[in-house]
Amino acid sequence: MLSYRRRVLAVLTAVLTLAASGAGAAPAAPQSVTIQEYKLADATMDTLRSEWVDQLRAKHPPGSWAPMKMQLSDRHLALMGLPPAKVLQSRRYETPTMIDRDGNATEVELPAVATFAGAGFFGIRPGAFLLIIDSQGIGWCSMAHVFGAPGSYDISTAGHCANTGQAATVIAAFGNQNGVLNPILLDFGKFASSTGDGGLGKDWALIDIQSRYQDLVTPTMAFWGGPRGTYTKTGATVGVDFPSNSLIPSVTANPDPFLAQAIVHYGHGAGVGTGGTPRAGSTIHWGATHYMFFGAISPGDSGSGANTLTGDTVGANMEAAGIMTHLWIDPLMRDGLGIMGGTRTTAVRAPLANGQLLPYPVPAPILP
Repeated sequence: MLSYRRRVLAVLTAVLTLAASGAGAAPAAPQSVTIQEYKLADATMDTLRSEWVDQLRAKHPPGSWAPMKMQLSDRHLALMGLPPAKVLQSRRYETPTMIDRDGNATEVELPAVATFAGAGFFGIRPGAFLLIIDSQGIGWCSMAHVFGAPGSYDISTAGHCANTGQAATVIAAFGNQNGVLNPILLDFGKFASSTGDGGLGKDWALIDIQSRYQDLVTPTMAFWGGPRGTYTKTGATVGVDFPSNSLIPSVTANPDPFLAQAIVHYGHGAGVGTGGTPRAGSTIHWGATHYMFFGAISPGDSGSGANTLTGDTVGANMEAAGIMTHLWIDPLMRDGLGIMGGTRTTAVRAPLANGQLLPYPVPAPILP
């Protein structure tokens, strides 16, 4: 028997038979387009991660916090199977549009189960792939937690990903037409508010999702599930101090077991796994508006959501921790490891929407 994931993909393939029509011309004969998951070769992902690290190190000195957003050159876009920047910038994507490297655009009808989040998960949700296409270039981020209520959802990301009023674009699907794979892009909303790069703990944005695409939204994080409520405790799990005239640090541990949280997150980063990638890390500090943890790093993670594995009270789990925004610049970055930080969910001025603890691949009317 096919696995649930394979059955979902089979349904997606069956429903994505899309009719193509040329701008200003009579509709063309229906063309068969099928969906398939977005995957990159390991060597490609290693290259993207290495060059992302080079970008950050070129702009930020060791021992500083750097915004995690990656700017995509034409070479990066080609590696990712996307058209050049000039082609992507040549139009907007107010309706689902398949576009090839030459700029040929085909408007398509998008089934409600599409919108790519990676690794067999679909929908506008925590962890979904986010592109920022503007005159300055092409930026790569991920989406974080959903806020609001059904029918009027917003979704968060890092403030440094885009400014208020800019369009937010998702890879709604990849269309395979006669053996050629092209992205189907969708401007699903606009940034309703953004702090810009306000620094660690002051970096968040909310994207207002268009009403006609609200049925693509689910608050449930891809792979991990949740969030269920918000983590609110503050404090350091471990304190490190260097006494005067000594190179030997003094280390103290906080006895509060609820501060020693495992962080689970899902961003559309490359370099660790294929497509969207679930990862976990260990918390270091919970500030009033920021948090820090240690784990595997990857480009495309900027703006993704993070949850705590357990919670700040007995019995709580998968509470919303915050938005991943910054990376500490140090030599470990070359090995794909690092100290990451972000803005806590408590700093976002909107009501959090709870997801299901059990993750599911596609949005469904009976599930949040």
